[in-house]
Amino acid sequence: MPLVLRTDELQEGMRLGDALIFNGMVMLPAGKVLSPADIRAVRRRFPNVGLTVGDPVLDEVVDFEDDKHERTVAKEAQKKIVKSMEHVQGRFNKRTDASKINFKAMADSVNEVMGYIRDNPVSSALISRSLDSDGYLSEHTGNVFYLSLVLGNAVRDYVVKERMRQTAAKTLSPDKAMDLKSLGLGAMFMDLGMYPIRSIFQKEGELTRDEKEMLYEHPNVGADMLPDSISATARMIVRTHHENYDGNGYPRGIPAAKLHVFTRIVRICDSFDAATADHIFKKAKTPAKVLWEMSLGPCRRFYDPSLMRVFRGLIQPFPIGSKIMLNDNTFAVVVKYNHKDAFDPYIMVAFDEKNQRIPVERLGKPFPISSKPGLRFTRFGDEPLGYLYSVKEEVSGSLDRHNPESAFEASFP
Repeated sequence: MPLVLRTDELQEGMRLGDALIFNGMVMLPAGKVLSPADIRAVRRRFPNVGLTVGDPVLDEVVDFEDDKHERTVAKEAQKKIVKSMEHVQGRFNKRTDASKINFKAMADSVNEVMGYIRDNPVSSALISRSLDSDGYLSEHTGNVFYLSLVLGNAVRDYVVKERMRQTAAKTLSPDKAMDLKSLGLGAMFMDLGMYPIRSIFQKEGELTRDEKEMLYEHPNVGADMLPDSISATARMIVRTHHENYDGNGYPRGIPAAKLHVFTRIVRICDSFDAATADHIFKKAKTPAKVLWEMSLGPCRRFYDPSLMRVFRGLIQPFPIGSKIMLNDNTFAVVVKYNHKDAFDPYIMVAFDEKNQRIPVERLGKPFPISSKPGLRFTRFGDEPLGYLYSVKEEVSGSLDRHNPESAFEASFP
């Protein structure tokens, strides 16, 4: 299993585990032995990228969890949905209207991908990102669709209970209540109303009053663009996907008791992916920071806590092979996920205080850090991890849903 290293840790002679791809082009192929020129180019063009590098020494002595299946399933599902959304973007680039969109073909894609996910169950939801920001909306939709379906499949019993609880759904049979097709369609079309106003979403700096109003209307605009052939439930998800669990979302501020369970699922997945992606107006936060903010930190009241507990077990913020600095200044390598607590993966201390490899004969066995009293994570890459050991107060007062500085603040928390 390759290690995940920062660009400043790369050394001549290291062999890439995965290809470095930018804008659809292979910049460095998998298996390439890095030269000094390669390393200089990567550090210059992609300074914040983590690269996988083969480590035959650790592979000989450590039984790393193999997450290749999870990564493959995510990549295939995302690729199919992104292709469909690029069709939508192409229509609006040509200044055509929604009537030119092939909604039937897109719905067929949803069915195909749902079948693929059903036939290839995963234990972790591992999404990948391209280094190209031009296709953000399409990639974002693919990620949210995939995360929503994985989370929905993991909480089917909860979905049935919540749908049966709601007045309009009391007559649904359990099989019908468990059907996730409307969830998939709603996740796929959630940002349809953003395509006509992409320039606002890509704007740097504060939005004007008119731009804010247009932004807040995108859920309604998107829902109204859908044809009658798309289910009412999917249309409802599009209209409500920015509603928060505490009733302070937009456009209506619907209280939790009346918020559909599918909307709550998409809200979590939409927020997580938006916050962990780079934007023109906002740099990405790390998956660890976002997952903590949403599940334990200052933004937790915006999300269904029952769904959030399951989501926290599906998302793995520390990839297999990544290095984490400990409070004794040594460095541990993640060797296995912990599906009960994503912030407590199984690790092995493999590098000393000077970030030099510990001899094989001195390596201990993998352990979750919670099993070692006094030992803590302190840094992951450039990010301090002290927040993992604090519980902040919830956001005080009401979220002013009519006065965000940017589009990011309207979509996250």
